[in-house]
Amino acid sequence: METEMSGRLLITGDLHGDTAALTMIARQLREGDALFVAGDFGFVFWDNKDEHVFLDDVDRFLQKINGYVIFADGNHENHRALNKFPVEQWNNARVHMIRSRIIHVLRGEVLCLKKKRIFCFGGAFSIDRAYRTLNKSYWKEEVPSEEDYENGNKNLKACDYKVDYVITHTCPLNLIPSLGGYHSAMEERQLQNYLQYVNETVYDSLTRWYFGHWHRDQEFGEKFRVIYLDLVDMETGKKIW
Repeated sequence: METEMSGRLLITGDLHGDTAALTMIARQLREGDALFVAGDFGFVFWDNKDEHVFLDDVDRFLQKINGYVIFADGNHENHRALNKFPVEQWNNARVHMIRSRIIHVLRGEVLCLKKKRIFCFGGAFSIDRAYRTLNKSYWKEEVPSEEDYENGNKNLKACDYKVDYVITHTCPLNLIPSLGGYHSAMEERQLQNYLQYVNETVYDSLTRWYFGHWHRDQEFGEKFRVIYLDLVDMETGKKIW
């Protein structure tokens, strides 16, 4: 059963666990709004008391305004901590309910909100691994598995490859040259190739594709937008700030 959404579908980019940034964005939310984050949410990263207290506070606020925060994962997430949450079904998609109003959409799921289909596929490769420690500040699960790709294919086929929005962390291969090649590590190439395939199969029905990862705000034609600091109305494409 689809959750009734009375407000806007908004989206922003990488938050990296920045409490001040999420607090500022939350102040822009109206009754019934849903805020999407295009990866690197980062609030279950250290998996400590301070993070959990903050998430509890955000969840209480969201309950008051009947709002939601919904995210695809990025590479800078504690994937082991995320995967400790039970998998549940919510609005046609498999998710981790981080809190009652804070939701992680699993890779390859098609979320249905406001009678729109939203395909979510998180993950990317950390080019700064040399400065990080495995299972402490990066996790091998940051890169999608074959099961993730198979799940995406299955769900796209089930909706006849017709989706309204796509939310990912990295982007299709064809956009890499326009982005200057940053994050073009070969370890991410399989994912970029897969997203290129998704692009080619859903393009006709697609309204907009939003992605993060590059730490910049820029539009590419009418359908693609890399997002970082901007807050955007997903449906209209209008920048809120």
